[in-house]
Amino acid sequence: MDKLQEKDREESVTLSRQFAEIEGRRPRIYIPEMEDDGEHEKRKEAATTFADAGWDVDVGSPEPPEDAAQNAADNDVHFIYYYSTAKSRTSLLVKLIQYLTMLGRDDILVAAAPVTESERPVLFHYGITAAFDKNYTIDKSSLTMLRLLITRSREEDSDL
Repeated sequence: MDKLQEKDREESVTLSRQFAEIEGRRPRIYIPEMEDDGEHEKRKEAATTFADAGWDVDVGSPEPPEDAAQNAADNDVHFIYYYSTAKSRTSLLVKLIQYLTMLGRDDILVAAAPVTESERPVLFHYGITAAFDKNYTIDKSSLTMLRLLITRSREEDSDL
């Protein structure tokens, strides 16, 4: 791990602790596998990186988007992080977001990687929270996602 990644990891740990103080529990993430795309090792790396950064991590086995949404809801996660290089990832993400909404769990945020510039408009239209390109590290993704969670928590607290 280089110095920049180490700095990002340390900041993520600090932010995950800060989030836990605000919410009363650590941030929780679900990493689904919605197709066999040969990226299993990358998802394992993501799970380890998020855990090292202070997240509670749930990892899914191969499952369709409706089951991924149900598992995320059942595990009461804050974020879903979907990593896939398959051509069908955009349609799978859209279905995942739709199923979350049907379950009444549009409070669960969704992030994806790697996302191309051409996929972004469709994904943001359907409600994805974060779309990371291939050069964005998992440590940076964690940092961005924690900042989004903390900002949302503070906004919700100020609305009370």
